[in-house]
Amino acid sequence: MAHVAARTRRRSVTLYIVEQQPVYREMYKAALSPVVLRAPIQLLGVAANGDLTAVRQAVSGLHPDVLLLGMRKLRNDVIQELEQVRATNSKIGFVLLLTAYDVEAIHSLQRIALTGRGGMALFLKRSLDRLEQLRDIILAAGRGQLILDPALANFLFVERTTYAFLRELTSRQLEILRLLAKGYTNAAIAAELYLDVKTVEHHINGMYAKVKAATDIDGKHPRVSVARLYLEATGELVPSSILGEADAASLAGKR
Repeated sequence: MAHVAARTRRRSVTLYIVEQQPVYREMYKAALSPVVLRAPIQLLGVAANGDLTAVRQAVSGLHPDVLLLGMRKLRNDVIQELEQVRATNSKIGFVLLLTAYDVEAIHSLQRIALTGRGGMALFLKRSLDRLEQLRDIILAAGRGQLILDPALANFLFVERTTYAFLRELTSRQLEILRLLAKGYTNAAIAAELYLDVKTVEHHINGMYAKVKAATDIDGKHPRVSVARLYLEATGELVPSSILGEADAASLAGKR
């Protein structure tokens, strides 16, 4: 995930939340209060996930920078509604927090991710274990960035064989890869995950073997290669292949 630092002097990111599960609605209200959050995020409101037309009207009336949508599973009617919202407000950012996922539904988000100037974050709720993560995700989406849960990233661009190796990685290897891509040394990764350095090295060597089998990285530094592929897959580094397919000017405005 992108490392986004909160700056008190930045313009506040306005946020509107639509959440399907009542317990999460109460959690958002408490966790995203200015006193607790201490970040430039202004919560405009928290609504139940009901009439999507009403959601569109609320968004058009309040003009939030970011729409956070929490649900058990992504539905086709929700995707269509997001397309409508993005069509009328190309700069709005989306944060989608899911309990479960459907590969085809997530894959259909690709056209939303590559249109307009607004950012998008896609995460499983179980992947978020710190308030700072939620804060950073919201800020990133508000600044036009594309931020993806490693567990879902390869599904969004599922036809791209470049990222097929991600499906071969274990959950522990994905954890290590996330930190490796952020510049952590092996020792720092071991400390962060409470592992022995030798164990970290073993997992990294396993990753190298998998990425070599799935991609063409001969003659390239394996650590740099796996980090680059991870950053591309999670949207933190835009690959040239995607830039060639999308509107280059639009994507340039997102960065």
